[in-house]
Parts: sequence; C-alpha cells; structure tokens
Amino acid sequence: MLYLSETISKYSSRPPDKVKVEVVSSKVSGQSDGYGLSAPQFFSFYENNISIGNNLNPRGFISPISDNALNYYRYKFEGSFFEDNNLISRIKVIPKRKYEPLFSGYINIVEDDWRIHSVQLELTKQSQMEILDTLRIEQLYIPLDKDTWFISSQVIYPSIKIFGFDAYGSFVNIYSDINVDPSFTKKTFNNTILKYTDSSNRRTKEYWEKNRPIPLLTDEQSDYRKKDSLEQLRKDPAYIDSLDRRRNKINIAGLFLLGQTFTKERKRTSVSIAPLIDQVNFNPAEGWVISTGFKWTKKLDSISFSRKQISIEPNFRYGFLNKHFNPNLTLNYVYGKKYASSISLSGGKRVFQFNNNSPIGERGNTISSLLSEENRFKSYEATYFRGSYRKNVGDGFSIVGGFQYQDRSPLNNLTDYTWNDKDNREYTPNYPFEIATENIKRHQSFVTLIGLSWQPGAKYIEFPDRKISLGSKYPLMSVQLITGHNKIFGSDADFSKWKFNVKDDINLKLKGVLNYRIGIGGFISNKKVELPDYNHFNGNISTLATETLNSFQLLPIYQYSNTDKFYSLAHIEYNLKGFLTNKIPGFRKLNLYLVTGGNGFYINNSKYYYELFVGLDNIFKQLRVDFVQSYLDGRRWQNGFRIGLSRLGGRRGDDWP
Repeated sequence: MLYLSETISKYSSRPPDKVKVEVVSSKVSGQSDGYGLSAPQFFSFYENNISIGNNLNPRGFISPISDNALNYYRYKFEGSFFEDNNLISRIKVIPKRKYEPLFSGYINIVEDDWRIHSVQLELTKQSQMEILDTLRIEQLYIPLDKDTWFISSQVIYPSIKIFGFDAYGSFVNIYSDINVDPSFTKKTFNNTILKYTDSSNRRTKEYWEKNRPIPLLTDEQSDYRKKDSLEQLRKDPAYIDSLDRRRNKINIAGLFLLGQTFTKERKRTSVSIAPLIDQVNFNPAEGWVISTGFKWTKKLDSISFSRKQISIEPNFRYGFLNKHFNPNLTLNYVYGKKYASSISLSGGKRVFQFNNNSPIGERGNTISSLLSEENRFKSYEATYFRGSYRKNVGDGFSIVGGFQYQDRSPLNNLTDYTWNDKDNREYTPNYPFEIATENIKRHQSFVTLIGLSWQPGAKYIEFPDRKISLGSKYPLMSVQLITGHNKIFGSDADFSKWKFNVKDDINLKLKGVLNYRIGIGGFISNKKVELPDYNHFNGNISTLATETLNSFQLLPIYQYSNTDKFYSLAHIEYNLKGFLTNKIPGFRKLNLYLVTGGNGFYINNSKYYYELFVGLDNIFKQLRVDFVQSYLDGRRWQNGFRIGLSRLGGRRGDDWP
C-alpha cells in the first residue's frame, strides 16, 4: 500500500461556481504531521461535460444523460427493481464510437421522477483517457424528502499498469449532514477554496474510532500499524544514517545522464550534481569548456512540506583555449509564513549570451559546432553581481524587484576546429553579426527592474502555516519597467524600457485547449544601449523546438533585436487534444493530437514577422513535431520541421531576475 489517508471535511457549494472545503480532521498513514487528500467534490452526471482533471483529458467526458447524449450513446434496458416503493430501471450505457471521451457501464434511473438513483460507469484508454488504464466511478443517491435526492456516496477506482507493475486505488467519499438550504454570509466564499484548520492533523486515535464513517479494512489497519512504526523508526539517527548510505550510493549511469542528489536526512540537507554530460561542451570562443558545480540545499524547518529553505550554488567554468576561469556563486532563500517569498543573490565571473534569457542550449550548440561548423552561442564575459526579490501578496498579486551590475568584456573566436569541416562554411563571429559590424568594447552596465503580476480570481489552498496558489480561470497579466542607470558604479548604460504581457490557457472542453501569450513593450529612452540590453526576441535556428509560447521557431536569434519605442508580439496555440483525429480510422488508435497556431511580432511597417505551424502532439506520449512556415515583411520566407517535448513545450531559457 503506497498511500493511505482519511479526511473529514465540510463541503459548501453555491452554484454555478462557488465552492469551499474546510478540513475538520485529516490523517495520513506514517505521517503524523501530514495533511491528507481532501476532494469531497462529486462528479455530477447532470452536467453535459464532466471534467475529471486536465491530466486525464482536458476535453472532459460526455455525460450519458447530456443534452446531446443520443449522438454518442446507445442504451439497453436490462431490467428493473423496487427500492423504498420506487421503481428503478437499470440501463446499460454503450458508446456508439470508440476513441471518443465516453463512459460505458450502467446508470440506474428512478421511474416517473427520472432522477439518477446510482451509476457504475467506467473510462478506459478507448475513452481517450491519458495516464490511467481504467477509471471506474460508482455513485449512490438517496432521498432526503419526497422532492429532494442527494448523493450519499461516491467511489472512484483508478488503475494503471506501468513498467510491468499493476497499481490501483480507491477514493471513497461518504456524504452526510446535508443542508439543502444553507445560510451563507459574504465571507463564506472567498479566494480560499480548500482550508486545513490548525488542529486538523492532530486528532487522537479515539476521535477517529468514533467519527470515521466506515470501518478500516484489515489491510488498512495493518498499513497504519506498519507505517506509524516506521515513522518512529525513521526518527532513530542510526536508521536515518543507514537509509542515507543506501540512497547515496553513486550510480555512474545516472550521474552521467541525469545527475544525482545526495541527502543527509538528519541535517535536512541535500547536494545535487548536474549530469556529467552537460558539464563538458565546446564553442570556438573558449574551445573545450568544463562548467561544473553543485547545489547545496537546507530545509530550515522540520515539517514534511517545508517552504523555508536556503540553497547555495557555486559554479566553476574553464575554457581550455582562452584559458579563462569563471567562478560564480548563487544564493537563494525562500521563506514566508503565509505567501511564498524569495531572495536571490548571485555574483562572480560568468559567460553570458547576448540575449541573457539564454535561448541556446550549450549541448545543442556543441553538436552544431562540431558536426555542422555552426556556432549559435553568441557570448561575452562579465564580472557581475545581481539580486532579486519576489513576493506573493495574495489575491493573485505578486511583486518582483531586481538589480544587476555587469562589467562586460568581448569574447572572440579563437579556433575553426570542427569534426566536419565544410568548404562553403565557416564560423560566424561571436557576436550578433546580424545587427552589429564589430564585437562589443569593454563597458559597464547597472540595471534595475521592478514588476507586478496579477491573476484576477486566483484561488488558494490554505494550510495553517502557508497558502498555495492554484491560479484561476482568468488571464495572468504582468508589467515590468527596466532601467539602465548612467554613471552609477561607472555604468555606461542610459535607457529605460517596459513590457506588458497577458497569457492564458482556455479549456474549450470537447474542442481542446487554446493557449496564448500577447505582449507589448518598447524603449521609453535609448540614449545609450549596448547589445546585451536590446529588446531580444527569442528566436530559434535549431531543429529542436524552443518554448512554444515564448519563442519564434524559424527566426534567427538576433536579426530583429532592437531599441525601438514600440513592439507587439503574439503566440497562439490551439491543441485539439484528440478532437478530429479521434475520428480517423486506424489513426485514432495512436491517440495523437492535432496542434496548430502562429507566432508573430510587429515593430513597424518595414519590420514585422509571423509564422504559422501545424503539427502532431502526444507522439509516444512525449514528443511533438511541427511543420512551420514563416513570413517576413508579408512575404513567404522559410519553412522547416521542429521537434520538441509534448508537456514542456520545448526548451526554456534562464530569465532574469
């Protein structure tokens, strides 16, 4: 048994969209300070579309009694029975087509009243369900009075087979003390939709024996005894040290490909090492490069889900050709009693890309340099110091502030070494040659940033010591002001620029998911702007896709970097999540998703760009392939294929602050 918990909650609901759950008591096997799952919401088959988590299927599933159910289901009468003088008809629910988001099983209907008496319905892979193999839902309704029925119980049985193992579970909800005419106040429903009271996880064994609605099964009793004993054992220093020794054994293959984390449970510390394959790279400005380090993290309190922690991350970089040693150190501190806050400081010497968002991965650049004589990694060197502060302040608001000082020096190509020398190709200069005729000169830049983001209607889970945001159905909006300060710490910079972004994920139910990100911005003043401080669009010239909602897949990295007073951009993506493709015989068995959309920006009538794409997602559950056609200043330009990861949307950069 992997996980066992019990929860008693007060569930309040006011249609159409007001919900609040207050956890009265909670218990987790083997975790005396843990908070159990609390999901008292029931799935109403009276709704046309039933959402059972975006990860299973963001399109939702069609109810057997929806308004248009006859277009999707066949029904078979399989008899009737009496219960409390009510005649109950048993109806078999049969999907008309495979690979549609449909249920199969039975639904029992009260004759004459036409109410649901109970359901035994199931979803499978043929229901376009992801992750799980099957999901069975059983519900029972009982009358409160002649005219009112309420749900008495709901049981969900998920199951999955993975790596040769069968895993299954049951989530049992028992409903009682129903109040069909509650008296809500203005404070009943707020931005907290799930709240754990202070003493909810401190109930005694006697309390649970008296209040649990159904008795424990034999294996559940055994699990409590076993895991509660193990929890006491885990407090024994000798046992903890023994566990650490086993867990911290070096795995050469894992260390090489994935990295490894070494823990000291008693001290609540861990040390993480990046994959060795990522620590050795090549570019023509530094030659072969070793960039190594580690991340040390310490939890500053003893609770299971600690928020308060500090991390120290030293990094050491050495270029064997230019013989430059670049060490730097990053310090992060996360804290906050209610809302999460963080402080980050970093300093030393470092190699930066001209676009500090780091759009080019070093491993990919190593491959393109050695195999195609193409250096995409345009970089400079800087002694730097920077810091940032982030704070969530509630009601969907968060603020950010930061500063960065850089003493910048150029890096020029020192070699034409490659494994595949091409007669018609040579390395391009190690600076944005598309917009500059020479590399930067040594200079200094001191920049500050302030920003605010807001997501209206943000909802939260509230624990006694913290709140966690769940987002909302409304867009996330953010605004930033970035200023380069002249003569402060010798800074040569003298500019100010702004940007405003709106992004959202819109669930279109059966028709899929629409994602978008729209932004505007520009320079308020640009008296003195060096290349790294330009407005850069995140381009991509690799076959590997970059982050799909924050980059342009066929745009050269720096060709349209600018200091213009205004720009606008948009990234729009429509993933049909199986809509249409589930109707193509043979093809539908692969459960692939059609995806389409476009990216574009506009600076002025002579500088604008857009690209359109169409592709397939969910290939082997992990991959996505797009065909992209670009248009430059209104004319057809380039096209090509891009390959990325399904759920990550490509490769992310390292934004600042």
